[in-house]
Amino acid sequence: MGSVEPTPRELLKVYRTLDNDHRLRIATLLMEEGELPFNEVARRLGVEGGLLAYHLGVLRRAGLVDLRVERRGRNTSFYSLTELGIRVLSSLGVRRGERA
Repeated sequence: MGSVEPTPRELLKVYRTLDNDHRLRIATLLMEEGELPFNEVARRLGVEGGLLAYHLGVLRRAGLVDLRVERRGRNTSFYSLTELGIRVLSSLGVRRGERA
């Protein structure tokens, strides 16, 4: 979906993706905090790693979340919202750097 305006069908997919409590909480946390490592997202939301990995994968496939891997002794995965993710969350009233 990139920087091109999403089609109505693509937007419906995005909104369906966010129509899940876990995924909405993950996206909201990333909007409020910016980029976070996987383990920090799991800790803050109290979500088990396997479940978190599943929901992050769904968010990535919908184009809402980016993944960056950094080697720090071992590989660490960092997640952040894409431009589309920021636009969609903003349209829902979630603001960057604000706690709900």
